[in-house]
Amino acid sequence: KLGAKADGRTDATKAFMAAWSSTCGSTKPATMYVPVGRYMVGGLNFNGPCRNGAITVRIDGTLVAPSNYFVLGNAKFWLLFHGVQGVTIVGGTLDAQGARLWACKESGSRNCPDGATSLAISNSNNVIVYGLSSVNSQMFHIAINGCQNVRVLGANVVAPWNSPNTDGIHVQLSTGVTILNSKIGTGDDCVSIGPGATNLWIEGVTCGPGHGISIGSLGKDLNEQGVSNVTVKRTTFKGTDNGLRIKAWARPSNGFVNGVLFQNAIMTNVENPIVIDQNYCPGDKNCPRQVSGVKISNVKYQDVHGTSATKVAVKFDCSKKYPCRGITMRDVNLVFKNQLPASAYCVNAGGTTSGVMKPTSIEIVKILIKKRFLQAKSIFHVATCNTISNSMKNSRDARDSGAGRGGNGGSGHASYNVVRFGARADGRTDSSQAFVKAWRAACASWSSSTVYIPRGVYMTKPVVFSGPCRSRILFQIDGTLVAPPNYWDMGNSGFWILFSKVSRLTVHGGVIDARGAKFWACRRSGGRCPPGVRSISFLWSSNVVVSGLKSLYSQLIHVTVSNSNNILFQHLNIIAPSRSPNTDGIIIQSSTGVTIRNSLFKTGDDCIAIGPGSKNIWMEKIACGPGHGISIGSLGNSLNEAGVQNVTVTNAIFTKTQNGVRIKSWARDSKSYAKNVEFRNIVMRAVDNPIFIDQTYCPSNRCPRQTSGVEVSNVRYSNIKGTSTTVEAVKFECSVSNPCRGIQMRNIRITTPNRATTSTCENAHGWASGQVWPRSCL
Repeated sequence: KLGAKADGRTDATKAFMAAWSSTCGSTKPATMYVPVGRYMVGGLNFNGPCRNGAITVRIDGTLVAPSNYFVLGNAKFWLLFHGVQGVTIVGGTLDAQGARLWACKESGSRNCPDGATSLAISNSNNVIVYGLSSVNSQMFHIAINGCQNVRVLGANVVAPWNSPNTDGIHVQLSTGVTILNSKIGTGDDCVSIGPGATNLWIEGVTCGPGHGISIGSLGKDLNEQGVSNVTVKRTTFKGTDNGLRIKAWARPSNGFVNGVLFQNAIMTNVENPIVIDQNYCPGDKNCPRQVSGVKISNVKYQDVHGTSATKVAVKFDCSKKYPCRGITMRDVNLVFKNQLPASAYCVNAGGTTSGVMKPTSIEIVKILIKKRFLQAKSIFHVATCNTISNSMKNSRDARDSGAGRGGNGGSGHASYNVVRFGARADGRTDSSQAFVKAWRAACASWSSSTVYIPRGVYMTKPVVFSGPCRSRILFQIDGTLVAPPNYWDMGNSGFWILFSKVSRLTVHGGVIDARGAKFWACRRSGGRCPPGVRSISFLWSSNVVVSGLKSLYSQLIHVTVSNSNNILFQHLNIIAPSRSPNTDGIIIQSSTGVTIRNSLFKTGDDCIAIGPGSKNIWMEKIACGPGHGISIGSLGNSLNEAGVQNVTVTNAIFTKTQNGVRIKSWARDSKSYAKNVEFRNIVMRAVDNPIFIDQTYCPSNRCPRQTSGVEVSNVRYSNIKGTSTTVEAVKFECSVSNPCRGIQMRNIRITTPNRATTSTCENAHGWASGQVWPRSCL
């Protein structure tokens, strides 16, 4: 509508910039839409700040760069989002047509421009890139610089193996970046992590061709920022130059790498599956006869297996001046080509191993530096692979025995077993103080540490695990925590297990059983009952991962998150009967950057509830039922209440729930809002109210003759199918004073057995596309 032509030849740059100007200038949530077709555009600088924090850039077509690579070649960026907040980029393809520039560089010509990064996000916060394809970039495909809370989800990055410097995704000077479920094939690193990157989560990435996933190169400058708290999980490497790599320049630097976890990686014909290279010096320039000043510590490799294309499958070539410390390897199984034994090369590296370890035939090698051979030393603090493999106790034995209770030990990792602090696994003895003592010891440790709960049943009363702590903590639960059998012993605290002001925490595995049945019976009887407790809570916390936890029979809410940021829940199993009152699965409020995925909820209330002040919430692969569905709200209980924005629910199944996806607000005056919400790829199975916006919520009739002040806008429903137990499968009951706006419905099919389904709209505005049933009432 602004003049762009979808012919792939006409310059549409001005039309795109005009669209951005209107979208960014809107005071309400807005969408910049690129329809199906090919649009040729030059450099696009989408600058902020914008007047609203809920912008969607939806691309159904393909953007192509000018065929003359000089147009973009010296511009550094093709598409640049700078200084923006709350932007979501959905779908589309970026084709930078880089082949001619690569050929120019291959020819050795000095007249070739450097080339442009296809998509750059700089100095921005709360950005989501979903389902984007980037093809044949001139330089980097996607670069994230100086940002907070950026998520790249379902990206598809493609360039030939010999295309120079076409890194897939590059991250630097940024915190809280997540890269999920993406396929990357390039001529350089699939993902590269540069200086100043912290709190990164990379999972479900397939890499190949390319140079692997790399931290670095680091240490090029003396006063360079380091990299910390990086997790790389469930990755697959096929025919890549490297797998999991850390590299640093061989020159003085204040840089560092600390707190890295590489887990669940599959290698197929990878040249260097595991490599730390602190002698990086391309062209042997600017660093001869120097050693790396980058300090590498606390790097974990777990469940890495597959085939190496070279004899040396594991290579730790660390700095002589600053040896690598705290390297742990567990269940690493790498073979050379056709199941031949592989070998390992280790210099100046210290740590521990456990579980299956292949390669096991260790070669003590010599290092060639400027034509001189230096024998590697075989002492622990400058360790060879023999030292790593054979000189340390099995780390699991150390963990089970409570090793490290008194401090860090030589490996740089401390473990605190609650049994050694007095906990008893009999299910009767109060172990609360033992748990707190183990936590305090771990929290005071200068190195990363583990609080370990072995197998058995441990009874605890309310416990508080307070921070801030000095380093990263793993809270490993192999046993079961149970509440006291007498619900009055929980007191009036409102919580059972509370983590407060913690950061860099991982809670893994285990069962927590709050024994809520007697408390629910008291509530139903109408007798005198205590207020009840939430099972596990996270307050004023950041950079937390909760994985594999099972929560049973909570008295009230199973999990709460409040005033926190960058929290990941995965593989949860939340269970309570359908008639258990107020047993919500997870409630989030006043928090940013919460992800919930691959989890099962069976409750007596909402499976997940999103409360006031929550933004950038991602829910994926959720199974809900029984329960009340996934709800935003209730909102608007108070006048000056914070709103909710940037919420996505995708790939979810609802089975016999009271509601499916719901937004609800009080029928009273409020300045709150719900905006930029997306529900997609959802299956409803015998759900009472599959799609529901309720702005007339008024329990106990405490708001008669009022209307909701909550503004509901830019809510998208797509690819939702299934069955409803009621005739009204879609209900939009919006406020008279603040009608719902920007409601979008696409490809909806919800039926009711033996009856025709209907939709009801009151004060709801929007549009429908594709096949929509019941027929849209918008």
